[in-house]
Amino acid sequence: MQGKKRVLFYLVDGAHSEVLPELLEKGLLPNIKRIVDEGTMRKATTCFPSTTGSAYLPFLTGHFPGSMGVTGIRWFDKKEFKRTRLNKYAMRSYCGPEAAWFNTDMPAEKKTLFELLGETYNLNSMVTRGVAAERDLMAKGKSKLYIRAHFFQEHHNVDEESHRRLMTMLRSGKDFDFIFFVLPSVDWDSHMFDVRDEKTVAAYQIADNSLGEVRGELEKKGWWDDTLFILTSDHGLTATQHHLDIGDWLTENGLKCLTYPVIWRRKPKSVVMISGNSFGSVHLLNHTGDHVLRETALKALMGGERLTKFLNEKAIDFIAYRGDQENTFIVQNKDGQGTVTHIDGKYGYDPGTSDPLKLGKAFEVAGHREALEATFDSEYPDSLVQITQLFSSVRAGDFVVSASIGYDLRDFWEYPEHKGSHGSLHKSHIHVPLIYNQKNWKTHQVRTADVFSTILQWKGITGIPSEGESLIDGD
Repeated sequence: MQGKKRVLFYLVDGAHSEVLPELLEKGLLPNIKRIVDEGTMRKATTCFPSTTGSAYLPFLTGHFPGSMGVTGIRWFDKKEFKRTRLNKYAMRSYCGPEAAWFNTDMPAEKKTLFELLGETYNLNSMVTRGVAAERDLMAKGKSKLYIRAHFFQEHHNVDEESHRRLMTMLRSGKDFDFIFFVLPSVDWDSHMFDVRDEKTVAAYQIADNSLGEVRGELEKKGWWDDTLFILTSDHGLTATQHHLDIGDWLTENGLKCLTYPVIWRRKPKSVVMISGNSFGSVHLLNHTGDHVLRETALKALMGGERLTKFLNEKAIDFIAYRGDQENTFIVQNKDGQGTVTHIDGKYGYDPGTSDPLKLGKAFEVAGHREALEATFDSEYPDSLVQITQLFSSVRAGDFVVSASIGYDLRDFWEYPEHKGSHGSLHKSHIHVPLIYNQKNWKTHQVRTADVFSTILQWKGITGIPSEGESLIDGD
């Protein structure tokens, strides 16, 4: 007899699509390996920017950052800023107290899994809309643990304490429909040390040990066979050797810049919001009106010489911005520019003078699923859809910057110094591992947004709009 359907979701923040399989091969993650043997392991694509917070949205809402208006761990709204600077909706950094506004920054009509799935529990996600206070298991004491983790690199305490609280809940006799468990230490250790550092490997092992103990408890209760287990990540990371603070660069080159934490300069001409350190959104203020800029106006305000100088910085892989025509987006690097289009549901790419997305040819595909298939194994997976979705929000900026591998876009403000970065559109940041304890589901290429619809179908819930599609046959 089939029992109640439950969902257990382990988000191993920063888990790398190449490192995790290496650790499985070495036998260092036996509990995760058991799931892989019984179920499925594959790669998925996350979203752009590939950064904590905004990259949780596809899992929890089925929508991308642009659709949700949360275009990074930091964002800026030119219209609200020009209306009045004393306006909490003008800018945001979720790296601190403003994280409390994350839930109300999202559109209310786009429901979270916490709102849709009944008895839901959260550990460490800043997206908590729909979680009852007593079920937000890390709410008490989390800030103190996070501050200590950041400044003293005592990262593993957060994951270990989170696991203890989850086990206490399970052993208390309480039931659940959905548990969303974020384990942040792999990300933190990858930033501070390296994606393969022994401390980072130990963080993966904490997640593995947690899974083993939680699974044992669910098996004891007779719940495991009807539980959908998912383990995935929000982004990968790459090693960082060099820093270019693009806020300082703009100021030094005639466009006085606001950027966190210095957000009160007099008569600023630009704003930079950095996410993951390898992604930046840039807003120009040196024009009348509060509108976002398109190609001709953007190039005029940047000036040809300044733009060329910016693109020639080694830290800049490419920039992207809106073309003069609706639903047209320009991708530009130091060698030239190409064009992405999204017209009548079709996605197109013209490599132009430099093939900045390295797709090799001009082409057009019929829809978002075909666009993913066409780009999945490229250097910039899902680039056509991700650039398009991001610019659906004015908070994306006048242009966005994707950093070169080995570089990031934020300098001494980042203390302790980060030695790993993410946020860009590069495959090392966009590809993430996806593991689930089921076999024989759909085999087409997958996005993290597909997880949302899959969970809903597992729970028997239909009719919820999403930018993803269920992986379960019969959807």
